[in-house]
Amino acid sequence: MLTRTARAVLIAAFMAWPIPTSARLFGGAGREEIAIPTSVLPLDGFTQVHDPLQARVVLLDDGKARAAIAVIDQTSIFEDLVASLQATIGQATGTAPQDVLVIASHTFSAPHAFAPDHLPPGVAMSPEDQKRAITYQAALLDAAGRAASEASASLVPVEPVFSGGASRVNANRNHPSARGWWLGANEAGFVDSSVGVLTLETDSHRPIATLVNYAVQSSVMDHSVGGDGGKGVTADLAGATAHRIEALRPGSVSLFLTGAAGDQMPAYTARRYVYDAGGDYRMIDIGDRGYPLVDLQGERLGDAVIAALPAPLPASGSREDAIRVLHGAVTLGAQERPKDLQQIKPSRAYRFVTAGEVRAPFVIVTIGDTAIVGVQAELSAATGAAIRASSPFRHTMVVTMVNGAAKYMPDEAAYRDITYEAMDSSFAPGSAERFAADIERQLAVLHAAKRK
Repeated sequence: MLTRTARAVLIAAFMAWPIPTSARLFGGAGREEIAIPTSVLPLDGFTQVHDPLQARVVLLDDGKARAAIAVIDQTSIFEDLVASLQATIGQATGTAPQDVLVIASHTFSAPHAFAPDHLPPGVAMSPEDQKRAITYQAALLDAAGRAASEASASLVPVEPVFSGGASRVNANRNHPSARGWWLGANEAGFVDSSVGVLTLETDSHRPIATLVNYAVQSSVMDHSVGGDGGKGVTADLAGATAHRIEALRPGSVSLFLTGAAGDQMPAYTARRYVYDAGGDYRMIDIGDRGYPLVDLQGERLGDAVIAALPAPLPASGSREDAIRVLHGAVTLGAQERPKDLQQIKPSRAYRFVTAGEVRAPFVIVTIGDTAIVGVQAELSAATGAAIRASSPFRHTMVVTMVNGAAKYMPDEAAYRDITYEAMDSSFAPGSAERFAADIERQLAVLHAAKRK
């Protein structure tokens, strides 16, 4: 928690920060590597760095309001670190901390940034690991702060343009087995192949930022063991996609906004379940040979983004794209999760146990006729598609892993099938449908207010 003095400093910095007075939208972007010194490893089972993790920040300003979007290459980001990142990025950009969206890219191949004094239940650290964890957290905050400073220093008038495409580098991860639904690439399951793209360009069509919204977990190398017997740090599919776009749009920064991917995995992974004709499965792991799968799928998804970009249009010069930020939460039914993930196995008769209530926060950022819906929970792809379809905004992105993590919020079909996500959820059946309905109402209110 911030002290009273720290809050006063942040408020003073925010009030003193110069804000453009033009009615036009301004945008800036920055990208910085998260430096992981060799002294930090091994950490959380990771023994080497295959490719560096990144912190990327986009700053938006309409002359009256500011909002920042930060994507950090992490599996998930816990609330204490979210608050620190919001404060750091807010101070560097003159943005109110609550209007900083901190998003995990959801790479499964990055050490968890545990704070020694805020460890999750059941997690213990040796004194040496505590030192490594503190160093790692400091590296994350440093990279985010530098990227935010770059975004602030590079503010220029921009034209926001939304476009859409499609790519099939994802697959449904719920696979039927002989004992019930389990994990694996299921070609027959529902897949959301849509790619949402929001670009920021100057009047001369110089690219500033490319925001990509796609429903897939960046888990190509999830728990894959390398030749040295440990796991390798990698930004995985999200990072490979961003790097591909940045290579094809020199000077720009690409942010990967993970969509409703609770049941969406990469089509090809290094460590995976293989099923036989009878529905029995076994695990195989190709180890370091899996890294080309990251590059190939990232290249394919990145190329789909580039193909979706619209032809350059004449700059309007008078366009008004007001920014609005709405924070809210929905109270939903809760259920008990297994104390040990090893307890989760394929089942045809699982008993879901309800347990009180849980709050599910959300944040909605609108830029003109584009809405970005950010949630902590990992929604199923069908839920994300339903929110987009019902949104009154011309363009809508549904982004998960925003300002914290809340595990899975599956749709009702997942509970009927007894999928992994349903068993590993803190939300009771029906929560996703109620959550989506509330977000749809909020979008309708925002859109009606925009038209007045």
